Formats: sequence, structure tokens, C-alpha cells
Amino acid sequence: MSNWVYIIVSVLVAAFVGGITNHFAIKMLFHPRKKIMIGKFRVPFTPGLIPKRREDIAESLGNVVADYLVTTEGLQEMVLRPSFKLQVEEYFQGLLHKWSDSPLTLKEAALTVWDEDKWDTFKLKLNGVANTMLERGIDLVWDQYGFGEKALKEVIPGWTEENRERWSDMAAEALLRTIEEELLSSGGQRMLSKMASGMADQAGGFLGTMAAIFMDEDKLVRKLTPVLVRALRSEDTKAKVARAVKDRLEQYAEKSVGEFLELLTGGEGKEWLKSQLGKLPLDKWAGMAGEAKISSLLAPWTTQLENAIPPATDRMLRGIVRTIPLAMQAIQLPKLVHEQVQKFPIELLEEVILSVSGKEFRAITWLGVFLGGLIGLFQSLFMLWWR
Repeated sequence: MSNWVYIIVSVLVAAFVGGITNHFAIKMLFHPRKKIMIGKFRVPFTPGLIPKRREDIAESLGNVVADYLVTTEGLQEMVLRPSFKLQVEEYFQGLLHKWSDSPLTLKEAALTVWDEDKWDTFKLKLNGVANTMLERGIDLVWDQYGFGEKALKEVIPGWTEENRERWSDMAAEALLRTIEEELLSSGGQRMLSKMASGMADQAGGFLGTMAAIFMDEDKLVRKLTPVLVRALRSEDTKAKVARAVKDRLEQYAEKSVGEFLELLTGGEGKEWLKSQLGKLPLDKWAGMAGEAKISSLLAPWTTQLENAIPPATDRMLRGIVRTIPLAMQAIQLPKLVHEQVQKFPIELLEEVILSVSGKEFRAITWLGVFLGGLIGLFQSLFMLWWR
């Protein structure tokens, strides 16, 4: 055999041995997946390294993930990155624009997620929540902020001397106009006729008898009506009524809100306000809101919402950052990873490891080929030199 053939054969054999050895060494990491028994004796190197040390690998992987990969500090840093914040803002901006251009009504949008029964249930719950919130709001304003103890003039905006005079004039004018319209109505005329008849009956005696004989009630009413109307339209009457209204306002101004409501309703002020909540047409309002288009609901607020997104996003992310340590502590990441790796089928675990390190394993195989060939080359040259 020539020297060159001897060298080539030695190199090829050594390279093959090196490559096949590394190949089987890598395979033995995963195979066999179960131990092989011959009688009472277990065949050495069964099961493979990874199936055999699966528990230790799961525990180590959990610690590595928690200590180096998914750490509290790393997550906080990621959330606070300007690029991450920008992505969140862009997402909310896109969501806002999507809904601003949506042709759907609020009910139609809800029915894309729920059925009709869930929508009706939601409306009922919303009515209950709204009513509860309103009651709590009344309690808060009345008790904690002392609304019921405040004087009426303190809670009515614009309580000035000038406004009180203007309000008194308006009230007097409205009151006198209402009385005039009532007098000129058919009911008012009948009332005046009855009053005239009653006056004649109350007179009694000879004078009452003569009045009943000769008095024409209809004619008397026709003559009294213009006189009464002129009296109602006079500036003097208006001034007197306005002054009476203003005096009454001054009297009520010093009363507390609670006393004023009790005077009007005959009951405790706060409880009366709560009783009026049941009269609010919340169900009707919810139905009207459900038929409104989302775009029309958002249209008046689009600019404000766009401007509110950056600060709201910043507050939300900072809140998330504060909760990350508690969340990490609650989920117990090492234990979670440990449990998940234990649940992995060994085939899936092999696939995951090979997907991450497949190139490196192939490189190790070819490295074995290279080193084996190199050893074969040196061995053949040494043997030829030795001869």
C-alpha cells in the first residue's frame, strides 16, 4: 500500500470515528428516553442524560430564567423604555382612531362580543352600578363635605344683591303673568262669578236680598276683569311682589340646604334626594346610549382623548412598574418554569433544545470529524516516520 493511500485511509477512518462518536454522544443526551433493564440490571447510560436529569434541568432552568432572563429589574427597565412607551401610545392612538371612524353603535359593538341576553344583563348591572354610585355620591357630598350644613346662599352660584333683584323681578313678572292668564281663562272667569255670588250670599239681610235680585254676576265679572288685569300689570304691583319675593329669598338664604329641603319636602333632605334617584330614567338613557354611534360619542372628545393618551400611558406604565415586584413574587417564576418544564413531553423538550442549539450540535459533530481527521493525519505520518 502506498504511503498516500495509507495517509488518506487513516484520515478518513479517524474522521469518521470522531464524527460518529460526537454524533452518538449528542444523541445520548436525549436517547434512550427510558431506562433499559436486563433482568435486574439497568443498561448503563439509560435513560439519556436529559431524561435522567430532567428534574435537575427543570429546577436549574427555572432559576436561570428568574435570575438572569426574566428579572424584576429587567422587566421594569423594559417598561420604562421610551421606545416601549411610544409603542403603547401608538397602539392606543390607533385604537382611538379605529373607534372614532367606526360606523357601529355602542350596542352593535357590544354584540360583536356578547349575545343579546348578556347585553341586557350588562344594562341592568350598569343601571344598578349607576344608582349605587349616585347614592354614594350623595352620601359623600352630604356627609364628608357637609353639603347639608351649608347655607343656601353658599351653594347657589351668583348669590349677589344684583342677581337677587333680577331673580325677584323675573319671579314677580312670571307670577303675575300666570295669575293674569288664569283670570282670563274660562276657569278664572267661573271662579270670579262664584266669588261674586258668594259675596252676595254672605252679605245677608235686606242688602244681600237686594244684591241677589239686582246684581248681574256676568256683567260684574266683565267689569272686574279689566280692573284686575290693570292692577296685575301695574309697576307698583310688580314692585311689591318683587320685594316680597326678595324678602323671602333673604329669609331662605340663611337656611341650610338640609333645612330648606326639609321645608320643601317635609322629610330629611338627604333621604329625599336618594328617593328621587329611583325616578331617573336610567334604563331609557342606557337604551338611548346603546343606539348612539361610537364615532358620535367620541367625536366631541377626540382631541382631548388624544392629548390625554401620553400622560395616561405614562401613569399606567409607572403603575405597572410598581406592581411588577409583587407580580413576580406572586407568580413564583422559578417554580412556574420548573413545573412547566416537568410537564413538557421529552420529545418537545428535545425539539426545543435542538431548535436553540441545533447548529451548535452539528458544529460539534463536524468538529469531531475535523479533529478525528487531524489525529489520523498525525498518526499516519508518525507511523510512516517511525518505520
